[in-house]
Amino acid sequence: MSSLAALVILITLIHVAALVIMIVIRVRPNEVEGTNGNSRLITPCAVCGEPASHRSYDGLDPDERRDPHTGRPYSDDLARYRPLCPAH
Repeated sequence: MSSLAALVILITLIHVAALVIMIVIRVRPNEVEGTNGNSRLITPCAVCGEPASHRSYDGLDPDERRDPHTGRPYSDDLARYRPLCPAH
């Protein structure tokens, strides 16, 4: 076998291994999605109780900051962000 053929086979094996690793990382459950058996961790919306999809700043931080580019308020305190569903 020539060295060129061996190099092509080695590079192909590396690509296949990388593909398998990426698929495993994408498919396996992680801590954000929940790993408690088959059930997923669901945070209820602070307004209506439906499953939350994001968090929103409540505007109550006494040490509120403003984004210099957009002027939007935000907080460094993560406790100031409440879970909300897509409707809210």
